[in-house]
Amino acid sequence: MKAILFDCDGVLVNSEPTLAKVSANVMNARGIPAKPEDFLQYIGTGEDTYLGKVVEKYNGKYTSELKDTVYQEYITQGIKDLESFPGCEKMLNDMAQKGVTMAVASSADKIKLDANLSTLDFDAEKFAAIISGSDITRKKPWPDIYLLAAEKSNVEPEDCIVVEDAVAGIESGNRAGMVTIGFTSNLSAQALKEAGADYVVDTFFEMEEILEKLLKL
Repeated sequence: MKAILFDCDGVLVNSEPTLAKVSANVMNARGIPAKPEDFLQYIGTGEDTYLGKVVEKYNGKYTSELKDTVYQEYITQGIKDLESFPGCEKMLNDMAQKGVTMAVASSADKIKLDANLSTLDFDAEKFAAIISGSDITRKKPWPDIYLLAAEKSNVEPEDCIVVEDAVAGIESGNRAGMVTIGFTSNLSAQALKEAGADYVVDTFFEMEEILEKLLKL
Protein backbone atom coordinates (compact mmCIF):
# COMPACT_ATOMS: atom_id res chain seq x y z
CA MET A 1 0.00 0.00 0.00
CA LYS A 2 1.31 3.44 -0.94
CA ALA A 3 -1.50 6.00 -0.66
CA ILE A 4 -4.56 6.97 1.40
CA LEU A 5 -7.64 8.38 -0.34
CA PHE A 6 -10.04 10.11 2.04
CA ASP A 7 -13.68 10.96 1.65
CA CYS A 8 -14.36 14.35 3.26
CA ASP A 9 -17.86 14.72 4.77
CA GLY A 10 -18.12 12.42 7.76
CA VAL A 11 -14.43 11.51 7.56
CA LEU A 12 -12.19 14.58 7.60
CA VAL A 13 -14.91 16.85 8.97
CA ASN A 14 -17.96 16.06 11.10
CA SER A 15 -20.29 17.75 8.64
CA GLU A 16 -23.10 15.29 7.99
CA PRO A 17 -25.38 16.33 10.92
CA THR A 18 -24.99 20.00 9.98
CA LEU A 19 -25.66 19.41 6.28
CA ALA A 20 -28.75 17.32 7.04
CA LYS A 21 -30.11 19.99 9.38
CA VAL A 22 -29.49 22.81 6.89
CA SER A 23 -30.99 20.79 4.03
CA ALA A 24 -34.12 19.96 6.03
CA ASN A 25 -34.56 23.60 7.09
CA VAL A 26 -34.30 24.86 3.50
CA MET A 27 -36.85 22.28 2.36
CA ASN A 28 -39.18 23.02 5.27
CA ALA A 29 -39.20 26.69 4.24
CA ARG A 30 -40.48 25.51 0.85
CA GLY A 31 -43.24 23.38 2.31
CA ILE A 32 -41.34 20.08 2.03
CA PRO A 33 -41.58 18.30 5.43
CA ALA A 34 -38.10 16.77 5.30
CA LYS A 35 -36.35 15.58 8.46
CA PRO A 36 -32.58 15.35 9.02
CA GLU A 37 -32.76 11.55 9.25
CA ASP A 38 -34.23 11.39 5.72
CA PHE A 39 -30.79 12.12 4.28
CA LEU A 40 -28.85 9.35 6.02
CA GLN A 41 -29.21 6.72 3.30
CA TYR A 42 -27.97 9.14 0.63
CA ILE A 43 -24.71 10.13 2.33
CA GLY A 44 -21.81 10.03 -0.10
CA THR A 45 -23.86 10.02 -3.29
CA GLY A 46 -23.42 13.69 -4.24
CA GLU A 47 -25.76 16.58 -3.52
CA ASP A 48 -28.08 16.08 -6.49
CA THR A 49 -29.00 12.60 -5.25
CA TYR A 50 -28.72 13.53 -1.56
CA LEU A 51 -31.18 16.41 -1.91
CA GLY A 52 -33.15 15.22 -4.92
CA LYS A 53 -34.17 11.86 -3.47
CA VAL A 54 -35.56 13.46 -0.31
CA VAL A 55 -37.48 16.07 -2.30
CA GLU A 56 -38.85 13.23 -4.44
CA LYS A 57 -39.92 11.32 -1.32
CA TYR A 58 -42.25 14.19 -0.42
CA ASN A 59 -43.43 14.72 -4.01
CA GLY A 60 -41.65 18.04 -4.29
CA LYS A 61 -39.71 19.53 -7.20
CA TYR A 62 -35.93 19.51 -7.02
CA THR A 63 -34.27 22.58 -8.55
CA SER A 64 -30.78 23.99 -8.84
CA GLU A 65 -32.04 27.00 -6.88
CA LEU A 66 -32.82 24.76 -3.91
CA LYS A 67 -29.32 23.27 -4.02
CA ASP A 68 -27.76 26.72 -4.31
CA THR A 69 -29.72 27.87 -1.26
CA VAL A 70 -28.57 24.84 0.75
CA TYR A 71 -24.96 25.62 -0.19
CA GLN A 72 -25.37 29.28 0.72
CA GLU A 73 -26.84 28.46 4.14
CA TYR A 74 -24.27 25.73 4.75
CA ILE A 75 -21.25 27.85 3.83
CA THR A 76 -22.38 31.06 5.55
CA GLN A 77 -23.94 29.56 8.68
CA GLY A 78 -23.54 25.80 9.01
CA ILE A 79 -19.80 25.74 8.51
CA LYS A 80 -19.34 27.68 11.76
CA ASP A 81 -20.33 24.52 13.64
CA LEU A 82 -17.94 22.18 11.83
CA GLU A 83 -15.13 20.37 13.61
CA SER A 84 -12.77 17.60 12.64
CA PHE A 85 -12.93 14.30 14.49
CA PRO A 86 -10.57 13.75 17.45
CA GLY A 87 -7.20 12.58 16.17
CA CYS A 88 -7.92 13.47 12.53
CA GLU A 89 -5.59 16.42 12.13
CA LYS A 90 -2.85 14.68 14.13
CA MET A 91 -3.08 11.67 11.84
CA LEU A 92 -2.98 13.81 8.69
CA ASN A 93 0.09 15.66 9.91
CA ASP A 94 1.78 12.42 11.04
CA MET A 95 1.23 10.81 7.65
CA ALA A 96 2.41 13.90 5.78
CA GLN A 97 5.55 14.02 7.91
CA LYS A 98 6.25 10.38 7.01
CA GLY A 99 5.90 11.15 3.32
CA VAL A 100 2.69 9.20 2.74
CA THR A 101 0.77 10.14 -0.40
CA MET A 102 -2.73 11.36 0.51
CA ALA A 103 -5.66 12.59 -1.55
CA VAL A 104 -9.29 13.60 -1.07
CA ALA A 105 -12.13 12.15 -3.14
CA SER A 106 -15.53 13.59 -2.25
CA SER A 107 -18.82 13.40 -4.15
CA ALA A 108 -19.62 16.92 -2.90
CA ASP A 109 -19.48 19.78 -5.36
CA LYS A 110 -16.22 21.75 -5.34
CA ILE A 111 -17.67 24.81 -3.59
CA LYS A 112 -18.71 22.72 -0.58
CA LEU A 113 -15.57 20.57 -0.52
CA ASP A 114 -13.32 23.64 -0.51
CA ALA A 115 -15.33 25.14 2.35
CA ASN A 116 -15.03 21.92 4.38
CA LEU A 117 -11.29 21.60 3.85
CA SER A 118 -10.77 25.22 4.90
CA THR A 119 -11.90 24.31 8.43
CA LEU A 120 -9.08 21.78 8.93
CA ASP A 121 -5.89 22.57 10.79
CA PHE A 122 -3.98 20.98 7.93
CA ASP A 123 -2.46 22.44 4.77
CA ALA A 124 -4.66 21.13 1.94
CA GLU A 125 -1.79 21.72 -0.49
CA LYS A 126 -0.16 18.65 1.04
CA PHE A 127 -2.81 16.46 -0.60
CA ALA A 128 -1.54 15.00 -3.86
CA ALA A 129 -4.99 15.46 -5.37
CA ILE A 130 -8.37 16.88 -4.36
CA ILE A 131 -11.20 15.43 -6.43
CA SER A 132 -14.78 16.65 -6.07
CA GLY A 133 -18.10 15.61 -7.52
CA SER A 134 -17.66 18.47 -9.98
CA ASP A 135 -14.79 16.52 -11.59
CA ILE A 136 -16.76 13.40 -12.49
CA THR A 137 -20.03 12.41 -14.13
CA ARG A 138 -20.74 9.16 -12.33
CA LYS A 139 -20.77 9.60 -8.56
CA LYS A 140 -20.21 6.97 -5.87
CA PRO A 141 -20.91 4.00 -5.76
CA TRP A 142 -19.26 4.05 -9.21
CA PRO A 143 -15.46 3.73 -8.86
CA ASP A 144 -14.67 6.72 -11.10
CA ILE A 145 -13.80 9.23 -8.37
CA TYR A 146 -11.31 6.94 -6.63
CA LEU A 147 -9.74 5.83 -9.89
CA LEU A 148 -9.27 9.49 -10.84
CA ALA A 149 -7.81 10.30 -7.41
CA ALA A 150 -5.30 7.45 -7.80
CA GLU A 151 -4.38 8.60 -11.30
CA LYS A 152 -3.86 12.21 -10.20
CA SER A 153 -1.78 10.97 -7.25
CA ASN A 154 0.41 8.85 -9.56
CA VAL A 155 -0.34 5.59 -7.75
CA GLU A 156 -1.94 2.36 -8.94
CA PRO A 157 -5.46 1.56 -7.65
CA GLU A 158 -4.27 -1.64 -5.98
CA ASP A 159 -1.82 0.42 -3.90
CA CYS A 160 -4.54 2.66 -2.44
CA ILE A 161 -6.44 2.62 0.85
CA VAL A 162 -9.86 4.29 0.89
CA VAL A 163 -11.31 5.78 4.09
CA GLU A 164 -15.10 6.17 3.99
CA ASP A 165 -18.13 6.65 6.22
CA ALA A 166 -20.85 5.71 3.71
CA VAL A 167 -22.09 2.58 1.98
CA ALA A 168 -21.81 4.21 -1.45
CA GLY A 169 -18.21 5.18 -0.71
CA ILE A 170 -17.18 1.71 0.48
CA GLU A 171 -18.74 0.21 -2.64
CA SER A 172 -16.93 2.78 -4.79
CA GLY A 173 -13.56 1.94 -3.24
CA ASN A 174 -14.16 -1.78 -3.58
CA ARG A 175 -15.14 -1.43 -7.23
CA ALA A 176 -11.91 0.49 -7.80
CA GLY A 177 -9.96 -2.49 -6.45
CA MET A 178 -8.75 -0.70 -3.33
CA VAL A 179 -8.55 -1.64 0.35
CA THR A 180 -11.41 0.02 2.23
CA ILE A 181 -11.65 1.28 5.81
CA GLY A 182 -15.09 2.15 7.14
CA PHE A 183 -15.32 4.91 9.76
CA THR A 184 -18.39 4.72 12.01
CA SER A 185 -19.15 8.45 12.17
CA ASN A 186 -22.65 8.02 10.74
CA LEU A 187 -23.34 4.32 10.19
CA SER A 188 -22.92 1.24 12.35
CA ALA A 189 -19.96 -1.09 12.07
CA GLN A 190 -22.34 -3.79 10.83
CA ALA A 191 -23.65 -1.58 8.01
CA LEU A 192 -20.12 -0.77 6.85
CA LYS A 193 -19.05 -4.42 7.04
CA GLU A 194 -22.12 -5.46 5.05
CA ALA A 195 -21.17 -2.84 2.45
CA GLY A 196 -17.85 -4.65 2.07
CA ALA A 197 -15.41 -2.66 4.20
CA ASP A 198 -12.14 -4.54 4.75
CA TYR A 199 -11.65 -2.82 8.10
CA VAL A 200 -13.99 -0.84 10.36
CA VAL A 201 -12.89 1.68 13.00
CA ASP A 202 -14.61 3.92 15.51
CA THR A 203 -11.80 6.45 16.00
CA PHE A 204 -8.92 8.03 14.14
CA PHE A 205 -6.56 6.55 16.71
CA GLU A 206 -7.61 3.05 15.63
CA MET A 207 -7.45 4.15 12.01
CA GLU A 208 -3.88 5.40 12.31
CA GLU A 209 -2.76 2.05 13.75
CA ILE A 210 -4.30 0.14 10.85
CA LEU A 211 -2.90 2.56 8.28
CA GLU A 212 0.60 2.24 9.71
CA LYS A 213 0.39 -1.56 9.39
CA LEU A 214 -0.99 -1.46 5.84
CA LEU A 215 1.57 1.14 4.75
CA LYS A 216 4.34 -0.71 6.64
CA LEU A 217 5.50 2.45 8.39
